[in-house]
Amino acid sequence: MKRGFLNGSQAKARSLGPSLAAATVTQVNPSPVIAPEIKVEKLPIGKRNVEVPEGYSQPLRYVERDARAGSVPNAMTYTTLPVGAREDEPVTECFFYPGSKEVVMDLPGFPKPLVHPATPAFRLSSAPGKGLGLFSTRALKQGDHILAERPLFVTVRGIPLQCPPSFTREQYHQHAMNEFERCLEFSVKQRMRPEDSEAFMALKNSHKEDGSGPIVGIVRTNGLRLPGLRPDLKEDSKFQYTAVCKDISRLNHSCSPNTQPRFDMLSFSYNLFAVRDIAEDEELTFQYTDITCSAAKRNEALKPYDFVCTCSACKDPVASDAPRNKIGKFGAPPVYMWLFDHQFPDDWILTRCRERLASIVHEGLEAIGEYSRTLTSAMEACIALGDAQGASEWAAKLMKAKWDDSKERKALEAKLELEALLDPASLAYPAHPMWRKRVDSPYKDARTNPMKRMKMMQEVGALANRDGVARPCAMLF
Repeated sequence: MKRGFLNGSQAKARSLGPSLAAATVTQVNPSPVIAPEIKVEKLPIGKRNVEVPEGYSQPLRYVERDARAGSVPNAMTYTTLPVGAREDEPVTECFFYPGSKEVVMDLPGFPKPLVHPATPAFRLSSAPGKGLGLFSTRALKQGDHILAERPLFVTVRGIPLQCPPSFTREQYHQHAMNEFERCLEFSVKQRMRPEDSEAFMALKNSHKEDGSGPIVGIVRTNGLRLPGLRPDLKEDSKFQYTAVCKDISRLNHSCSPNTQPRFDMLSFSYNLFAVRDIAEDEELTFQYTDITCSAAKRNEALKPYDFVCTCSACKDPVASDAPRNKIGKFGAPPVYMWLFDHQFPDDWILTRCRERLASIVHEGLEAIGEYSRTLTSAMEACIALGDAQGASEWAAKLMKAKWDDSKERKALEAKLELEALLDPASLAYPAHPMWRKRVDSPYKDARTNPMKRMKMMQEVGALANRDGVARPCAMLF
């Protein structure tokens, strides 16, 4: 989970209005306005003073929906979730595309209550040279739950917009931000609870001189990327939502972060987890950009936040850049081909997993997806070797990586597979589709037998795509 408007290679999400594809919105009067298709562009960051001719601002065109109703086709939606919440229950103000409200409201069991840690785990305090930040109030272990919170605000990253052909690109960008500001102002200033609006406006704004309005500036500074809310687009699409939180948005950056948030759609909340052991009174941190690229690229991406990172990795890029670049290019160990390809020794996958994990831990990169993917590969390799004891030890490590929100992890959680694998005597092992696949393989001569190789490839494909979740699979020969 990255900041919602970052430029890093793993978080390309900084564009606002110009990043919208063709869409339709509904006016207060019945005439619809069709927005033209707009090329994806990156909004400017530095100081700007662009004049937009008068007469292009229009009354708000978006429909405020009955809280109990769904979306209106071709109309934006203002709503508050959960619907019908108690006055003392946290809520999220939302500005949605059509269909997104139903994505949430139609979930069986929504809304699930928030689950907070039994003992408070954080405090808001002054962070020298950084303003405010979050600090641990007790020693934390890897995987510990630090806090749960519903965002103050969830919003689209831009609005459908019409501009005359005579506008320059700079005028278009400024007009997009002006109109987006007016739409978000209605949410923050008129719909939010007063205490939530006050908390939102108290967040840092590092976009005061680039043409952003105060609300858009706060969203651009503090937004967390939030996929999965648009039923008409793939989750990895750049047309996503962004969420602003009261507490999690206070986390300061580190290139070796010690926490990671995970969004839970059923409770419509973020849960913050420790990605490694954290000492009492240690500052809690989060990454604002791709932390596997070079120190120079990281600090270039951090310019919008108006600070230069001075973490140990940035102070000594000669020692840190090369291993981080290598980690960023790791990719998952190719377990599904190794199962049947006996030119590689039995411990080939496990050896590489241990090497990768050592490098990841040394650089303090447990927050990245490669960490949990490598743990999964090691666990599956043990299962394929018939080593239930070893697999259970890797499963225990993987259980702690609760911040991982990958499809593979969600599939394991949905079937309660991880919990079952914690016990090496569990019947889940002989029932597992990969159990002893390496040692009992009938395809040891597949290299010289085309028919066996074809059958092997079919079995590899079935294993790698079980449960409808495509898992990494690479050819070894």
